[in-house]
Amino acid sequence: MEEQPQPPRRSYTMKPALIVGALAVVILVSFSVGAALTKTASPSAKVPKGPTAVPGSSLRAVSATGGLSVIETGGQPPVNVLDAITLPVGAVRGSFTNPGEGSTFDHEVTFSVDASDGAVLGFYRAEFKHLGWRTVTSGAATHQPGEQIVGQIAGDDGFYWQLGVIVSPSTFANGGTTNVTRFTLRVLQVEDQQ
Repeated sequence: MEEQPQPPRRSYTMKPALIVGALAVVILVSFSVGAALTKTASPSAKVPKGPTAVPGSSLRAVSATGGLSVIETGGQPPVNVLDAITLPVGAVRGSFTNPGEGSTFDHEVTFSVDASDGAVLGFYRAEFKHLGWRTVTSGAATHQPGEQIVGQIAGDDGFYWQLGVIVSPSTFANGGTTNVTRFTLRVLQVEDQQ
């Protein structure tokens, strides 16, 4: 009986697996570098470095970071939220409180500025749109005279944040020739987008 020849032995190679692994590493590194460059290249908000004109408003804007420094605690509010808040040039900080009505973070700061209440409302309406706030509500203020605007923005901390601007009716100073308006900025963290 004649022995049948054995089929030739197949040789297995790891080259295809190494190529797939190398491609996976290249893709992972590419996406990581792309994400890092995108995050660095895109600022969190268009916050002004110095006084800047606000389209549709007679008032100019400056960053509110200094004016709101009294309410910053433990990295809250996040930088991107603070960077999305401005003040009219010449606003002077008054009191600040923590109403803390059921929110993890709930602080408000009162300011005054030599401008009419209409000018301050117009300023914040324009800035909400310009700085990425979604207007949640606007109209008559609750439990006090004046008007309010409430906006919402996503924070870098995974929470949504609201900014309430409550503008009191103007009063007159210097013998009735200059408008002075008090307004309050209330910053609070909310669990879900509303």
